[in-house]
Amino acid sequence: MSVINDTLKALELRGGRGALPKAVNVPASQSGRRPLPRVALLLVVLLIAVAWAWWPTVARLLANAPVEPVVEAHEVAVEQVAEVHQAAVESVVEVTETVLANDANSEASPAAPTVADEPVTLAQPKPTTEPMAESVAQVVPEPEHKPEPEPEPESKPEPKPEPAEPQLAIQQSPLSPAEQARQLWQQAQQANNPEPMLEQALALDPHLHPARLALIERLSQRGEGDDLLLSAARDYPQQAAYPVLAAELALAAGDNTLAEQWLSWSQRLVPEPDWRARRAVVAQQLGWLELASEDYLALLNAEPMRGTWWFGLGYARDAGRDLNGAETAYRKALASTDLSQQAREFVRDRLTVLENR
Repeated sequence: MSVINDTLKALELRGGRGALPKAVNVPASQSGRRPLPRVALLLVVLLIAVAWAWWPTVARLLANAPVEPVVEAHEVAVEQVAEVHQAAVESVVEVTETVLANDANSEASPAAPTVADEPVTLAQPKPTTEPMAESVAQVVPEPEHKPEPEPEPESKPEPKPEPAEPQLAIQQSPLSPAEQARQLWQQAQQANNPEPMLEQALALDPHLHPARLALIERLSQRGEGDDLLLSAARDYPQQAAYPVLAAELALAAGDNTLAEQWLSWSQRLVPEPDWRARRAVVAQQLGWLELASEDYLALLNAEPMRGTWWFGLGYARDAGRDLNGAETAYRKALASTDLSQQAREFVRDRLTVLENR
């Protein structure tokens, strides 16, 4: 602004001192050369005024403008605008100094005519409008190449979990342990190797005595059942089947003394029907005829039509010299239907002897 004020003052001084009357004719050569610097001066002053008036608006627009992804382009644009403004100011200073120097030369020369001009009125800067924002936007160069977005790291496919090995699902049986043990005992009776089933059945139900007796018999065939038999007879002293089996095994081994001891132990017990019949046979072989007769009679009370029991009773009475009782038992045995052919032949022979006595 100080440069503009100095320039205006110089123009006023020059117009007041060197004015010529309008009647004086100015040569064409000099009149064509003198007005040119003044016109240029006016244009430069106008440009400076406009730039000075617009500069706050341009700065405010640049401050409020959105920040582009590339900051360097905005800084370059601002530097370019500052350089243009600085160059304009320097050109104005140079033109002003030239004009002042020319005025000083014209005042020193008396022959230099001057033309009285009307007072110069400076044009007021027009108010800024919206198109200014577009011009500012054009000044800021756009980046030639936009930065490419960084590629996202490729996600590696997750390894698929290996399928788990199928596991055997053991379903809980609705049967009780005792029922499962009895079922195994029934299956063992038809198996070629029943020992594993018998052991498993006893693990489920230790009181399943038929399974233990069957296991002892199989082990005794290899000479390995004595320990199990002794422990069973000791653990279950009310079970007559264990001493009866022990008496049979001792009798088969030829140890009649041991067989009689086991038979004496079983005499005070009441065995099951099957084991009662086996005890009667052992007692008959050892000469315990009274015990044998008692067992057969007990069996006949349960099954009066069983020919085998009648045959056993007749044989026990015949061996005990009860001939009448033996003849009655033989006839009942011969009338039955379940007697074997060999037993029938023996009964007929004995009845012939008894009838002819």
